[in-house]
Amino acid sequence: MTRYDRVIPPGGMGTVTLTIDTSRVIGEFQKRAVVWSNDLERRSIALYLTGVVKPFISLEPGGYVGLWGVKGQVPKEHIEIINNHKEPIRIIGIENDLPEQIRWHLEELKPGYLYRLEVEDISNKAGEYTGHLYVRTDYPQKPKFVIIVNGYIREK
Repeated sequence: MTRYDRVIPPGGMGTVTLTIDTSRVIGEFQKRAVVWSNDLERRSIALYLTGVVKPFISLEPGGYVGLWGVKGQVPKEHIEIINNHKEPIRIIGIENDLPEQIRWHLEELKPGYLYRLEVEDISNKAGEYTGHLYVRTDYPQKPKFVIIVNGYIREK
């Protein structure tokens, strides 16, 4: 969004304010605004707004766990949960909508800032499933987030 002084007297100064809604931006960004004037020597000038948006909480390597393998030999997978802000957070609960297929274990590697969530298949049968782990935190800006779990277990 851009706000600016609509009229500037000759030889005067004005203000241009650029803002960006970061709720839908992750990572690096660059936005451009062009200011037009009646100055004969410089009709327009481009203003650039650049930066990096870090989410409150990052999931590495992503918000997805794939449990694929042969029945009885499915590898465990893990996700790191990373707090990107100065204040520590606590994970206060995890809801599992696949209790018959998966088990999870949470380890706090750096208290308040880095967690390791390990997920394993416990179904002991061939088939496919998709579900979610709903992670609850004590952080008001991100009280809940979702991790998708997909299993594909072959007979042999």
